[in-house]
Amino acid sequence: MDITLTPEQQALQLEIREYMKSIMTPAMIEEMKDPEYYEGGGPEYRKGLRQMGQDGWIALSWPKEYGGREATAIEQYIFTEEVMRSGFPYPFLTTEAIGPILAEYGSDEIQETVVKGILQGEVVIAIGYSEPGAGTDLAALKTRAEKNDAGWLINGQKIWTSLANFSDYVWLAARTDQDATKKHKGLSMFLVPKDNPGFSHTPIWTLGVRTNATYFEDLQLDDKYQIGEVNKGWRLITGQLNRERLSLVNHGPIQILYEDVATWAAETKGRDGQPIISKPWVQTNLAKVKTGLEVLRVMNWKQAWAIEENRLGMEQASVAKVYGTEYFVEVYRLLMEVLGQDATIGGDSPGSLLQGRLEHRYRVGSILTFGGGCNEVQRDIISAAGLWMPRAR
Repeated sequence: MDITLTPEQQALQLEIREYMKSIMTPAMIEEMKDPEYYEGGGPEYRKGLRQMGQDGWIALSWPKEYGGREATAIEQYIFTEEVMRSGFPYPFLTTEAIGPILAEYGSDEIQETVVKGILQGEVVIAIGYSEPGAGTDLAALKTRAEKNDAGWLINGQKIWTSLANFSDYVWLAARTDQDATKKHKGLSMFLVPKDNPGFSHTPIWTLGVRTNATYFEDLQLDDKYQIGEVNKGWRLITGQLNRERLSLVNHGPIQILYEDVATWAAETKGRDGQPIISKPWVQTNLAKVKTGLEVLRVMNWKQAWAIEENRLGMEQASVAKVYGTEYFVEVYRLLMEVLGQDATIGGDSPGSLLQGRLEHRYRVGSILTFGGGCNEVQRDIISAAGLWMPRAR
């Protein structure tokens, strides 16, 4: 089986790689040094995202009626890979996971304003799932949405709502049937505008990365912002999470780290006067990273194909998520061993290597092992849905 990219896909890859150099300007790179803007939200970020939308890149695989080019899912993955390789804090959960759901289930007005806004680089959406008492067991969430004459009255609290400090909307899961026996069947999905007076948020800093606690106090929401069927939101949640888990393990950022460390090892001499890359253990570390990269690349391409064929199962997404996130942590360790103790110096501090990128990745890498669904639960999904093993009581 030939799994290489076609000449056209290779040309697309190089085109996007060159294009992203115009987006990752010195001003953009400088802005991202501020922890508040590391994951986006600053003026340079908004400028770059709008430019990508105006140039038609965000809508690459979308239908022409949305301004898209109707590219394949593989080509969409190539685009996302190159964007993330460049270091741009791309809101892939908005564009790759929530956008398609809104396009399928949202009203004409939502599609005209929100979906097209996403594709134009004007709209970013945060995900409001986890709560202080409902993280791993998401269906235990207690945020309430009650129907009234004006639409929906929402009350509750979410936690780990990343990007909520600068997003335009929150994709919110809330309980619309209070019958405790209908745990998974009593949830509905809402799109909450951030400028609603009933919404507020406070920061939570974890390992140098900002996330948020979000609050919904007597938040009155128009009917048009209720997405999909009432009490049948679990299907939308799992559909979104399947795409999210694949997006979390895009191999682009790891590929560039591997290349930079390999180049450093080839150009830097050890105490014996020989290039560091000549040492057998260094070659072994780099080989482990490279082979793992190839596995992840093929795995992601397969998942992209499955999305295009409408055959992506939750067990497949969970396999990619478990392998990719745990592989990332091991990659950072192997590459830091090659760089030596200076790899632990962060940011622009004297003596830091690779602008502290590897130190930062290693520090925050464990977050992805539980973000988007903790890996312990993913293993349960793989065993039950993928291997048909009996579920634990």
